[in-house]
Amino acid sequence: MTTPCTLSTLVERWPLATPFHVSGHTVEAASVLVVSLRSGQHEGRGEAAGVYYRGETPDGMADQIAAVRPDIERGISREDLIALMPAGGARNAVDAALWSLTAQRRGTTVAQLAGRPRLRPLRTSFTVGVDTVEAMAEAARGYEDALALKIKLDGSPLDADRLLAIRAARPGVELSVDANQGWTQDHMIRMLPVMQHVGVELLEQPLPVGEDVCLESMSYPIRLAADESFQDLDDLATVARRYHVVNVKLDKCGGLTRALSLITPIRDLGLSVMVGCMPCTSLGVAPAYVLGQLSDRVDLDGPCFLAEDRTPSFQYRNGYLLGPASPWGSDETHHEAN
Repeated sequence: MTTPCTLSTLVERWPLATPFHVSGHTVEAASVLVVSLRSGQHEGRGEAAGVYYRGETPDGMADQIAAVRPDIERGISREDLIALMPAGGARNAVDAALWSLTAQRRGTTVAQLAGRPRLRPLRTSFTVGVDTVEAMAEAARGYEDALALKIKLDGSPLDADRLLAIRAARPGVELSVDANQGWTQDHMIRMLPVMQHVGVELLEQPLPVGEDVCLESMSYPIRLAADESFQDLDDLATVARRYHVVNVKLDKCGGLTRALSLITPIRDLGLSVMVGCMPCTSLGVAPAYVLGQLSDRVDLDGPCFLAEDRTPSFQYRNGYLLGPASPWGSDETHHEAN
């Protein structure tokens, strides 16, 4: 049963402690859209950063939501929302707010609604952004409690030295590499001996979307993960011929509701499930934390990049992500963004 509600949106900017670089893109702040759905004494909130390579911005997502605001405020189910809005950050923020509002009205938590009454801490990777060799090695050392590091590389000749320096700095940590579409096939082949030497376990999105067909005929001893090449279910058959792991980001697929429905089709094709995020606050991580309970790999370090997170916040201890004391779905408090 759906219930009428009042919708509001707010654009927030959360500065990063230091700029974060990936191939072809630099982030200086987590600019996010927060959606609020209020019904009586309850308020559900959701956050989205958007998909930067689709050109999504907080203002653009707010406009997209405004266009369907009457439909949402009349009362809408999460399943109806999937039919109403396309996949993307805007739908993710509304979907998260609906989960939270429903949980509050029923006196429970989102995790319990999703059939995961007990949430366990999740081992997560921590991301080292593209930088100089020395800076990346120092960043790797800074994650002293990390059990797994994700190394961003950009396809430049420095990539090999970056990996070697990071391995020297952190000899025992698990390593994965994320190229964010920034490599060529030749660079990928050249990097293979280096990655094998340092023990890279996963290579994520090495080639641009549309240029990764060569992966179907390549014999590659390192597991490959699809990020940009996987947007939603329509991409799955192609992805299964080229990759071993699928990175399910909530902004890409349009929310936790849709993401939960993707788990079985992904696994039915013999693929592993990974959940990831961009720099965001703990509100943005909350639904992904629920999805992470069903995932094989977790990359949810988005709040680690912030100069300050909102409250309640997730904690990172000994390489694990731990949920806040106030479960998502309860009436949350929060810091104002800068």
